[in-house]
Amino acid sequence: MTRALPNATNYPARWREDLVAIFRSPALAVWCFFLLTTPIYLFDSGLPQPGDLLVFLLVPFSLLAWNGRLERAGGRAVRSLLTLTLWVCAVNVAWAAVLSKWELQEFLIFPFFYVFNAAVFVCALILARPNPERFLRITVAVVSVTILYQVISTFLIGGSSRGQAFFNNPNQLGFYAVMAACLLAMAQRPLNMGRLIPALGVTGCAYLAMLSASRSAVAGILVLLFLMLFSNPRTILVASLAAAGLVNLGGPVSDAIDESRKRAFEDRHPDRTFVEERGIDRMSEHPEYLVLGAGEGDVTRFRKHAWGAGEIHNSYGSLVFCYGVVGFALFLMFLIRVVRGAPLRMTLMLVPVGVYMIAHNGMRSTTLWVLFALFMLLKKLDPIAGAPVQGTATKR
Repeated sequence: MTRALPNATNYPARWREDLVAIFRSPALAVWCFFLLTTPIYLFDSGLPQPGDLLVFLLVPFSLLAWNGRLERAGGRAVRSLLTLTLWVCAVNVAWAAVLSKWELQEFLIFPFFYVFNAAVFVCALILARPNPERFLRITVAVVSVTILYQVISTFLIGGSSRGQAFFNNPNQLGFYAVMAACLLAMAQRPLNMGRLIPALGVTGCAYLAMLSASRSAVAGILVLLFLMLFSNPRTILVASLAAAGLVNLGGPVSDAIDESRKRAFEDRHPDRTFVEERGIDRMSEHPEYLVLGAGEGDVTRFRKHAWGAGEIHNSYGSLVFCYGVVGFALFLMFLIRVVRGAPLRMTLMLVPVGVYMIAHNGMRSTTLWVLFALFMLLKKLDPIAGAPVQGTATKR
């Protein structure tokens, strides 16, 4: 049986020390507010949201407290991510020039997403440098609070048959729920969290996924629960008890279950295959773009599919088609450097996120890149990996 690290402190016992650290560090405080407001969308999708605006404070605060050093594995991952970001910028600017499409909403807006998300990824690694364990404890605690207030909000505010909480659409809620659940599952042992907090958090995420009625999100949660059945069976038992209590509340819980069940067996496009519905067949229709990529703008160049916007609703297909095998290889290199050295049990906790991304393009979600950064930090603390709690910083 795997034991926690000898010098790992009980997770809830450090909350006073963590609060003091937040008040003493402006960058850490901004990070907490950023996480708290990430699920709150006040403007149209694609526009900066309240949490995004805080990143413009987070970046300078983080850089001011940084001595220019990163842990070696982190430095390698950052270099891979920056190379991918540069390639994204080059492809989109090149197509904007070729097609004379210089409007911001065409090609030029998409590099900003990658630059923005790369900045958040780097900030997470910088903020964790002085004390990775404390940074992760605080981050997981704040994410747990965001799950809690979203669950509570569903009982206080009405909505359509598919819930979306404070997001703009149900799929955004579903994707967030899957990523938050994966974070809690992978952080349980490295942070010595016990069973109650992860069980309640995963249960809340499962409820939010069902509320969104996103089949991909529900599938991702089911995959996670299956994986946890082998790695954390007692946590699943506690989660089952929590879920049973939640079901008895009725109201939006019953509605979420009914809507998810209905959508699970619904075939909205019987005349189309999954590949056609999600626009993945564009890759076979236009193979000339698969080497260097077609960029993410001017979708009028291609035949429209079930989705009116014409975007490929598959993260992997979209990455290959928009940025070619070159871009996909760069992303794969980054991902390999993120997971390298992690225990298999922890690496498998990313699978539910990958399941969701089969039917949706999640590459632009900032929370995805936050999860990657947190994974890199957590794998160093995992007792199976046998790494020390505090890593030694090396020059990049």
